Order: sequence, then C-alpha cells, then structure tokens
Amino acid sequence: MTEKDWTELWRCAELHQIWGVVSAGLDKFGVKDIPREIREKFQNAKIQLSLQYYTLLSFTTYVLSLLKNAGISAYVLKGISLNSLYPSEEMRKLADADIYIPDRKAFGRAECILREKGFESEKGLAEFHSGWTKKMGNKICLLELHWRPCDFLSDSASEKAIRDIYSELSYRPDCYLAAGQKIPVLPPAENALQLLLHMAQHFVNAGFGLRMLCDWSVFWRKKTGDVETEVFLRYLEDTGLTGFAWTVTQLCVRHMGLPYKCVPWLEEINGEEYKGSEEKLYRDIIEGGEFGRGVNSRVVILKGSSNILKSYVYEVHRVMRKRFPRLRKLVIVWPVLWTVTIAIFLRNNRGLGRGKTSDVIKSAKQRNALMKQMKMFE
Repeated sequence: MTEKDWTELWRCAELHQIWGVVSAGLDKFGVKDIPREIREKFQNAKIQLSLQYYTLLSFTTYVLSLLKNAGISAYVLKGISLNSLYPSEEMRKLADADIYIPDRKAFGRAECILREKGFESEKGLAEFHSGWTKKMGNKICLLELHWRPCDFLSDSASEKAIRDIYSELSYRPDCYLAAGQKIPVLPPAENALQLLLHMAQHFVNAGFGLRMLCDWSVFWRKKTGDVETEVFLRYLEDTGLTGFAWTVTQLCVRHMGLPYKCVPWLEEINGEEYKGSEEKLYRDIIEGGEFGRGVNSRVVILKGSSNILKSYVYEVHRVMRKRFPRLRKLVIVWPVLWTVTIAIFLRNNRGLGRGKTSDVIKSAKQRNALMKQMKMFE
C-alpha cells in the first residue's frame, strides 16, 4: 500500500467510526508496513475506545442497578449489549447508554430516581426518549432513557405494528455478558427488529455508516439460532421492512463476511423485487459514512411518501414540533412556526457549509427513490 492508500484507509475508518474494527483486521492479517503516523493514530484510537467502553459499561450497570433496586424492568438497547458480541468488546465505538422502560408509569418513576441521584436533564432530544447526563469520574456520560423502542413512524400501519409488537411483550429479557456483567436485552426477534428499525430510521434521516453493518453482522453470527424465522419474517411484513432487511443483509453477506447460514430467513424472501437496491445502498453508506457526515447535502429527513413535496412538508412539521415543544400545542400559530423552522434551516444550511439547497433537494430525491425501491414502510 502507498502512503496515499494508508491515508485513505484512516479517512474511511474515521468517517465510519470503525477504528477498532480496522485495527483488529490489520493485526489479524499481520500487516507490518504501516506508516508510523497511521499506526499511532490507530493505537491512540484503540486506547480511547477502551477507556470509553469501560466508562460506559460502569455507567450502564450503575443505571441498571438503580432501576433494579426500585423494581423497574428495563432493557439495554444497542450500546454495551452489541459490544459484548464482538471478538473484542472494546473495539466498537460507544457514545451513550440507551435504556428502554416499556411501562410509562415506571418510566416516570425512573426519571424521578435519576433526578434524586444527581442526573441532569438534557433538553431538545427526541420525543421517544429523555436525555440525562451524569459525571462518572472525570467523564460526563449521556443516558437516553426510552419509553418506546424507536422513533415514531410516519406510516400508520407500520407505527401500529410497532406499538402492538412491543406493548404486548412480557418482560422476558435475553441476557448478554459484557466483561462478565449481566446485561438485560430484548428477546432475540424483538431485538433484531429494534436494531433494524434503528438502522432504517438513520437511513431516512441522513444515513448510516459501516458501523451499523458491523453490528448487524455480529448480531446474526452470534444470535442466529435464537431468532425464530417465522416470527421475524412476520415482524418484517407487519412493519414494512422486508425489503430493507433483505437489502441490508445482502450487503453484509457480500461485503462484511456474514455467512448465509447465519441468516436462514433471507432465502424465504423474494429478493427479485429489490434487486439493484443493495449496491445503491452500499454506495450511499460508503459515501455518507456515520450519520451521513461524508456528504454535505444530506440534511433533509425523508419519509416513505411517493410525493417528495409531502415528504418535505412532513419533515418541516416534525422539526417544528421538536424545536417548539410548548408552542406546538397552539395550532393557530403553526404557520408562523413552519416559516421560522424553514428560515432556520436555510440559515444553518449556509452557515454549516452543507451545500446548495438545490443539492439537498437532489440528494433527497435520489434517496427517496432508493427508499421506494426497497419498498420501505409499504
């Protein structure tokens, strides 16, 4: 490899936030001729990932202990639970802890406990979870406390399916081990669906990177025998995610080394309907990187509407509701709030160097076409 190749490899690892995975691959294949600067970058990244992992493991288990002592049933979403499935638990990047409490009354009690324990509330986060920070040693840790497993879906049938699946779920957590600590997670089929929903909702925002494909691959390598094919396929059909699941999984088989035998449900899907979507999605992932940060024009969130204008209107309304949580209750002022929301978007678009508004619209149309090709939420 040339010096330019090594620089590009680091850029890709940085863009997709998979420093630990790439570094492990270099170690596995005994690559020796790594330029000193690149080797030091990967070494420093590995150190930071380890510190991050053990800090957030301690934080997550601390929150779980508070909830358990109060008799509150909870699941860990993503995060530490996924790290436990990797060959080395420290190799996966972490940002926060996500804990899901299905019972709304218990969720309210949990928020009171967090306040009593000195957690500080974070404002302006998503509607389906609250945010909390707590200092652990010399680090500030972020907790996202969920009262539902994912964001709201714009498609009413898909949204109803999500409510039905998770509201009827009795508390029978699967148990993962992270550094010897027991971590309660959703049962296998429901956990797989939540991971897929997480990916899908990032896709319809600005996109997701290779890290989530790594997560999907290691999950199926470790948990394939635990997920009931019939149940999982029914969930895909009910939520309108069959095409997206097929496309993402084909990518993992082709590019991430996921064996077909680990995804037996894949052969039950008629992939002819979605042919061609896999390579388009792969380009979208490679170019965009983690959360679409590699493409300046990705700032518009799309929903699965056949009408692109309707998608924009929906997004403006969604952002308005998030930006003005109190005023949104006054329907009479909605037109003013929509105007302010659009003005803020245009100002931020220029100030952050996001590209021309015309490029944003072009990118949105292309990604909306890919969404329709995968028949998402249909």
